[in-house]
Amino acid sequence: MTARPVAVPLTPAARALYRAGLIGALVTFACAVAFQVLSAVHADVRLQPTDVPLPADAFLRPLNDRPEAVLSWMAFDTVFVVAYLTAFAAARALAVSRTLGALSLGAMVTAGALDMVENAVLAVHAAQAWAAEPLTTAPTMTLYAVAQLKTAAATTGIAFLALALPAHDRMLRAAIVAAGAFVLVTVAGVALPELAPVEALPILLFTGLLAGVFTRRLKAGPLPDPATPAQAV
Repeated sequence: MTARPVAVPLTPAARALYRAGLIGALVTFACAVAFQVLSAVHADVRLQPTDVPLPADAFLRPLNDRPEAVLSWMAFDTVFVVAYLTAFAAARALAVSRTLGALSLGAMVTAGALDMVENAVLAVHAAQAWAAEPLTTAPTMTLYAVAQLKTAAATTGIAFLALALPAHDRMLRAAIVAAGAFVLVTVAGVALPELAPVEALPILLFTGLLAGVFTRRLKAGPLPDPATPAQAV
């Protein structure tokens, strides 16, 4: 006779949270793919000043000459921010440490707020240029500072989540490895900006794996509650 733990029923609140996390992870994944397509189609448009250091005039030129491309980026990036915040809010429920989960979500909310500030600055300048009022200066230093702070906050949030996730199966272990890869590549990218394009790969892997974790939780319910007495079979 063996003992089998009793599975805790998936509550409506938990189901809604996992479903939101799944949608958020999938949309984040899709936006990350869309960014690669936009980068290929609009190779001259650089919207992340920390990725490739540029002279002020080279950074300003696409804001004046390609405002429609800049605004397209901003539309996708707005959806991207909403999606990754949704995914990380749901991922907090996966954490085995509430403290680390809370710190992770707080860091990601900070990153999202900075991302929206960055988007607003770029969108306003692009819209102004589209209104036939070309810009003569760009807030390059402000954008550098905001982008760097955003990157630091996102790296911190993903690092805390990686430390908080359980490692009891292959998918979660793979997600932890992907999160660690993102942290390493992003930190290295601060010193070597040419590594910026490589950052997309761990993001795609991590969000894809999170989507898989949420899908499995929706199908199978949460993990057995260790506090529940075992039943005899």
